[in-house]
Amino acid sequence: MEKNWKLKNLFPEDGGDGYVRFDTFINDVRGLKGRIKIPDSVAKLLYMRGVTDYDKVIRFFKPTLDKLHDPMLMKGCDLATRRVLEAIQNKEKVMILGDYDVDGIIGASMFSLFLKHYGADVSIFIPNRISQEYGLSKNAIDEAKEDYIKLLVAIDCGITAISTVDYSNEKGIDVIVCDHHQPPEVLPNAYAIMDPIQPGCEYPFKHLCGTGVAFKLIQSVCRKLGGEEFAFTLLDFVAIATSSDIVPITDENRILVNEGFAKINSNPRPSIKALIEKIGLKENKVNTTNIVFSLAPRINAVGRLGEADRAVDMLISDNVKELDDLVNILDEENANRREIDKNITEKAYHLYEEQYKNGDDFCIVLHNEDWHPGVISIVAARMVEKYNRPTIVLTTIKGTAKGSARSINGFNVYDALKNCEDLLVQYGGHAHAAGLEIEVDKIDEFRKRFNDIAKKELISDDFKREIDVDLEINFEDINPTFIKIISFFEPFGPGNPQPVFMTKNVKIIDDVKFTKVESHVFKVSDGISDRTWNAVFYNSKEHLDNISKDTICDICYTIDKNNRNGYTKLIIKDIRIH
Repeated sequence: MEKNWKLKNLFPEDGGDGYVRFDTFINDVRGLKGRIKIPDSVAKLLYMRGVTDYDKVIRFFKPTLDKLHDPMLMKGCDLATRRVLEAIQNKEKVMILGDYDVDGIIGASMFSLFLKHYGADVSIFIPNRISQEYGLSKNAIDEAKEDYIKLLVAIDCGITAISTVDYSNEKGIDVIVCDHHQPPEVLPNAYAIMDPIQPGCEYPFKHLCGTGVAFKLIQSVCRKLGGEEFAFTLLDFVAIATSSDIVPITDENRILVNEGFAKINSNPRPSIKALIEKIGLKENKVNTTNIVFSLAPRINAVGRLGEADRAVDMLISDNVKELDDLVNILDEENANRREIDKNITEKAYHLYEEQYKNGDDFCIVLHNEDWHPGVISIVAARMVEKYNRPTIVLTTIKGTAKGSARSINGFNVYDALKNCEDLLVQYGGHAHAAGLEIEVDKIDEFRKRFNDIAKKELISDDFKREIDVDLEINFEDINPTFIKIISFFEPFGPGNPQPVFMTKNVKIIDDVKFTKVESHVFKVSDGISDRTWNAVFYNSKEHLDNISKDTICDICYTIDKNNRNGYTKLIIKDIRIH
């Protein structure tokens, strides 16, 4: 699919939408303060990320623990803190319930280590994706009752579990909800609810993942018990969950991820070290990219294909022999998951091409009763990647259709599901991703209404795949100082993507290599400066006949510096041949 290159504009020069003028910003950081020396190009990159005054620049380049928000600012944290302290002091049995995806698995593992550190009796409940209900269920409450549980902490779920929380109250089990999903109009009658986007919550940062919310509770409890040092030892868990859940890596998340990666890359706990070694990641190289594409899928895989408890067992273990066996299981299950995923994705492509022949599709809703429920969210994401349309993929479980929704920029999939809620058994999620359950005989009606909603909110141009370009620069701009400053923009992720640059009229010099992994490797010069750069264009088979020595082209790219050997190269995102 042809891509549009969209050069980003600065925020409104008149200071609209709460932003200062760019010239005011430049004077602030460079003139009036006089303590920060940065090129105009870097100043523009900061400004376009909402880093629009001197104090924000300092916070951006120094994302340290002292800048974390006070957990007590989050609604419900005071009640939750008192209840957890009571459970620890009275040696009550506590159940931790997590969702079966990375965020819930990581959060439950983290919270169990926290409670065990203070001597609590802990059990963990992660529902089976295939045979049990999602999230906080009556099945979990019954198990808690049988185990004499007095307190249940739900992580990354529970915000919509109104009837289940009522059932738990009847059984004499207090529930604390640590969630980050969109709350319903009526909240569960839980002992305490911590969700930064719930009504009336004045917490300054609204984009924590479920594990991040649970960490704020841990931070608060540790503070009451004498200090936050132990809480900070758990930031490796928070960094993995935050990176995996595709929440904005801005503000507090930037601090949590930065500190968590520092721990992983300097002194990883045995479980994370074993997983890193199995994957083959280089030491001191863990970042958001290889978390999302290498580490998180292995944690996810066991929950997708069977019991997620195996991932919890691995994460909380420090037994080297046990870890070796568990890491091998995660790796094998991930290989199985990839094979199933590949097979179903190809079938989904074919079904879409057959089902939507008339071209009147502003969204995609696919259903096959035999598709594996553990991979349909991945398939939905692949459909969005290929066709750039909001997508829902459904399979049948115990007589009803359950599925995952993934969206594109400009379309709030949660709001769209809310407008169809009379057709749904249940649903939940947020603007970009959601889960749903629907009776099979209502799928056709739902597909039509969902498409009608998309038609009202989207136009055909929304389906064109775009590459957001931060700046147009020449190669003379890429000097050691520039490269070093750009490295301090990490950790990258939503809200703070790796900067994308464009340079026009470059010439490919020397011979071009096409590798076994279908990527081009070549060297480029812009003809203005004496600088030349090595470049890699991954998955570029479609350009096999176009790229050769002496080709003149425009390139769109990111800059990659290897921290181990200092080697810098351009990673080509797209190319336009003259």
